[in-house]
Amino acid sequence: MDEGVGPVVVAANWYRFRAGERIRHERVRSECFLWVLGGTGRVRSRDEWFTLSTGAVLRLPWDHDVEYRADARSPFRLGTVHVVPRHARGVPVVPAVAHQPGDPLYASAARDGDPGHPVHSGASTALARRIASLGRYTVERFGEEAWDESASRALGELFRAESVHTAGQGDGIPAALERMTAFVTERLDTPLTVGDVAAAGGCSVSTAGRLFAAHLGTSVAAWIRNARMREAAELLRTSGLRVGEVARAVGFTDPLYFSRVFRATFGEPPSRYGLGQIRP
Repeated sequence: MDEGVGPVVVAANWYRFRAGERIRHERVRSECFLWVLGGTGRVRSRDEWFTLSTGAVLRLPWDHDVEYRADARSPFRLGTVHVVPRHARGVPVVPAVAHQPGDPLYASAARDGDPGHPVHSGASTALARRIASLGRYTVERFGEEAWDESASRALGELFRAESVHTAGQGDGIPAALERMTAFVTERLDTPLTVGDVAAAGGCSVSTAGRLFAAHLGTSVAAWIRNARMREAAELLRTSGLRVGEVARAVGFTDPLYFSRVFRATFGEPPSRYGLGQIRP
């Protein structure tokens, strides 16, 4: 993995469509995660149409085209987060996504990613719930706080970690890597070593490290930590559990250490996050 680049969130917002509204962008230099807050509509990208309703999630690959068509009676409302998968760490991040003709960011050598295919996740899936939860937090943070590059890079890591699940539906993610990420996701409340994860994938520790670096852009240990933080954020937002209970549910025996890791990831302590800082 190239340590000189890393993912970063460059834009996040809500959009309420008018009845029957249509919007098209020929080229968007981002990996876009979008989810439906309400209503219905259709989205086309890479010559594929997706009919979306409340709770559905769509991931659009780097350098995608996109067309939105809102329903004439119940137009959808969307949340969107745009990630640059590989942004040079030595170059200041411009918090904007290139999608208009003539935008100088189209030619930025600091931004890069891998093309692919759109992937749709239904509202009932755990993946859709996780992305929507993380997305809500990201949009609220972008809208209410001053631009913070370190926080945006941390959020970029979390979104890129989710890409393995959507990419696994059609982008050639190795089966061993899917087994390892599923193993972690099912055991977030228990201590895990890199060796445990590698064994679940039927490979060596060094091979596991190469797979995570090549396909997820992160180490095994960092992916485990990010998976725990995503689950913790969801529990704090929806379960009513206390901070100490959430800490135990995601494998932390020390609530103070959990709070430090959570704050380093999301930019605020779990006690604030759990008090309704994220609005639906």
